[in-house]
Parts: sequence; structure tokens; C-alpha cells
Amino acid sequence: MREIQKVSITDMVVNELKKMIVEGQFAPGEKLPTENEMCQTMKVSRTCVREAIRVLQALDLVDIFPGKGAFVSTTPIDMREKWYDVQGLTVSDFIEVRMAIETVSTRLAITKAKKSQVEKLRKIHESFMEAIERHNLTELIMYDEMFHSEIVNITGNKLLINLNKQLIVANRKFRCESFMNDEVYKKAVEPHTRIYNCFLNKDAEQGQVEMQRHLEITEADMEYLVSALEAH
Repeated sequence: MREIQKVSITDMVVNELKKMIVEGQFAPGEKLPTENEMCQTMKVSRTCVREAIRVLQALDLVDIFPGKGAFVSTTPIDMREKWYDVQGLTVSDFIEVRMAIETVSTRLAITKAKKSQVEKLRKIHESFMEAIERHNLTELIMYDEMFHSEIVNITGNKLLINLNKQLIVANRKFRCESFMNDEVYKKAVEPHTRIYNCFLNKDAEQGQVEMQRHLEITEADMEYLVSALEAH
């Protein structure tokens, strides 16, 4: 039996808890059952429950307080579920901003990157690929975000870094939704590899091109996901 079944179980836990929260079975600010209670009720492992809670946290459905547990977020449901519709924001609007920040950042980062920074990027990229092999949804989201953020951080440009930080939360919601689909996160492997190789080859111009291509694929995925949501 393949390990992917574990991911399917985790996704089922995410969907079940998400449904209960959206339908109001858990009120905003209410504490969720403990991990042990959810394990017993849903007949799943502690690992699946823990990963599911982290995904829900990234989706802004749950807040985790160390030593206290997981609580339903007090953020309005419509703001959590329709984050990309806030004030008329479209997929194209969001991608255009990422294009502006991340393509420029990639070019600058490649010209400025030190060996230690390129090595750190390599480790992040390898961790992302290992997470794919293990079908670990939580790590996939985390390392994909780290890969893109690290490139911006390498630029050393405080304005770019600050702008990127403001986009991370909204983009994290997309990552969680999109990475539920195997085909979506697998599409990131080759673009990440090509971008990393540009750092190795110190090819700033090609790096900028590769990042743009990567984001164009991302835009197509986002358009598909939004259309699927609207259809339902």
C-alpha cells in the first residue's frame, strides 16, 4: 500500500474539520477537541490530526496557542474562504504583484548571492523534493514558501522583503488549497530546479525568465481553482 494513503487521510481530516467549522458546529473562538479526542473520534493517527490542524491554521480557520490548544479563528468565514475576492482582488492582480516582486528579486538575488546563501537555497529545494516523496502536505507548503521567500531575502532589499512579507499570508492560503492537488505541487519541482540552477550558473537574466515562467504556471492553476470554486 502506497504512502499516499496517509495524505488522503490527512486531507479527509482537513475537509471534515473545515466543514464543521464553516457550518458552525464549532463557534468562532471555541476550542477544538484535543488531539487524542479527535484521534479516537475519527479513528486516525495523531500525525494526521496534527498535520490537519496546521493546514487549517494556514487557511486561517484555526488559531493555535502553545499550551492551550487549537481554537476556531474569529476571522469572518467569508474573509477566510474568499480571500482572493477582498475588495475586488482578482487572480491577475495578485500574480501581477508577485511577478513584479519575485522576478526582479530573482535577478537581484542571483547577482548578490553568497555561496552560503545558495547552499541554504539548495537545502530548502531538496527538502521540498523530499516532502513530495513523503507526500507530506504540511512540509510541501512550508518549503515552497521558504524557497520563494529566501530568494527575496537574498536580495537584501528591505522594501522588497517587506512587500513580500505582506503577500505571504494571502499566498499561503492559496498554497494550502492548491497543494491538495498532486498535479499542482508537482508542477513546482522543475521550475524550482531551473531557478536554483540559475543561481549555480550565476545567470541572473535566465533566472528572471524562469521565475516568470513559474508564476505563469501558478496563475493558470489559480484561475482553474477559482473557476472550480465558482462552479460549486
